[in-house]
Amino acid sequence: MTTSAAASAEIAKVAQTAVTTEELLSGDSNILDQLLLMFEKGLNQPIVYWQLASILGSLLLAWLCGKYIRMRIIKHLAANEKIESEEIKAEEDDAGVQPEHRESAFWAKVRRGIETLILRLSFPLLGMCFIAISTFTVRLFGLLPKKALPLESIAWLILGAYVVIRTMVFILHSLSRKYNSSLDNFLTFSIWGGVALQIVGVLPKLVEFMQTTKIPLGSTNATVWSVFLSGFSIALALFIAKWIGQFFEKWINSLPTMESNVRVVIIRVVKVVLVTIAILIGLASVGIDITVLGVFGGAIGVGLGFGLQKIASNYVSGFIILLDKSIKIGDLVNVSGVEGIVTDIKTRYTAVKAYDGSVTIIPNENFVTSSVRNTSYLLGPGRATVMMSVDYSSNIDEVIELMTDIVRKQPRVLINPAPYTILTNFGADGIELTSYFWVPDPEKGTATLRSNIGRAMFREFNKRKINIPFQQRDLRIVSMPDVICKVENDVPVAAKAEVKTGT
Repeated sequence: MTTSAAASAEIAKVAQTAVTTEELLSGDSNILDQLLLMFEKGLNQPIVYWQLASILGSLLLAWLCGKYIRMRIIKHLAANEKIESEEIKAEEDDAGVQPEHRESAFWAKVRRGIETLILRLSFPLLGMCFIAISTFTVRLFGLLPKKALPLESIAWLILGAYVVIRTMVFILHSLSRKYNSSLDNFLTFSIWGGVALQIVGVLPKLVEFMQTTKIPLGSTNATVWSVFLSGFSIALALFIAKWIGQFFEKWINSLPTMESNVRVVIIRVVKVVLVTIAILIGLASVGIDITVLGVFGGAIGVGLGFGLQKIASNYVSGFIILLDKSIKIGDLVNVSGVEGIVTDIKTRYTAVKAYDGSVTIIPNENFVTSSVRNTSYLLGPGRATVMMSVDYSSNIDEVIELMTDIVRKQPRVLINPAPYTILTNFGADGIELTSYFWVPDPEKGTATLRSNIGRAMFREFNKRKINIPFQQRDLRIVSMPDVICKVENDVPVAAKAEVKTGT
């Protein structure tokens, strides 16, 4: 037997313990048993060491390259720390960065997210690439069989799980600012648990059991595996749709030239379309006929016609508000006795924040069916008034000039139109005078300004001895009964009634 024939025999002997990709997925092989068998029978064979050398060398090279990449990315992130701080400030408060800079801040955040993801995935991705290259090269020289060996399969499983976990956690954190460690732990435990079950051979048997177990669904029977796969497919599609919708929403909000109502409409429509497409893709991926959704559509229509009228009305009213631009985010409104600033327009309701910080949830239908006072509907100055009352003995012309001059000196009061003061009523206690003035930004409120004007007028009136009347009433006694009393020790004492006795 020649040397090449002996080497081929050794390769064939160890290759009997190899695990193909098809066998790995079908559950016909147990990676752990194959691994133990390979080390038991072929530990003295070069093929085992070639496999170990390929994997360990690839991981070492991936670690070195990943370390270099991480250093470069960290250095780049540190150099752009100023941009990141401005971006975070703009996200927390839209007034933190000028509108023309918000779009650039958004793309700076996108680049930062991509760099962060590369930073997390550099080692596992490079490890998978180098393992594929090294094993392919070794197989070209006939040092490894064409079938995947157990060590190679385990390396692929671990690195693949590493990539999936870090990618999913990154997406979850990008969807919400709140860090949900319990969800991360559940996701990590589930994926690593699946990898462990696959290695010991339990997962293929579990899948086979689910594929053979059927449950009744209406007139047909469906396997547990198909139900699980359909639910997982729909959940995954919805998860991806939500992530894409969140990214699209942030991009739309970064555009400085687009109106707020148009942004909300576009974002809402895109999210609905994405969710619909995700559900259809999830159902189609497991072989469910999409035409059966027509039955559910009819049922939903009947439900909307009876029990969901208010919800449907609020939903449609939300689109009406956004499209006719009668109410915008940031407007100062008064509806249903609630006055405040519109902070958000949702599908069912609109949030109005009062001056005391409380937020009132108002159904969208109220903005369509009832009267709404919108101070910010038309751009331009708004008028406010301050009323004072003076004594009838006051010099009215002097008081009118004084009140107008006090109003004119306030910083927010416009010079054109000019403020003025007029006599509005002859009251029961005094003469009522009202000052009229305009402010350029009525949506910011005028309560503090009117308070400052009133305080200034009160101080000037006291300084100039101008009386502010208060309610006075004269009491006139028409008749009074006779009172008989006597004085004892200079103190009046009621007289005792004298009792006359007869004989």
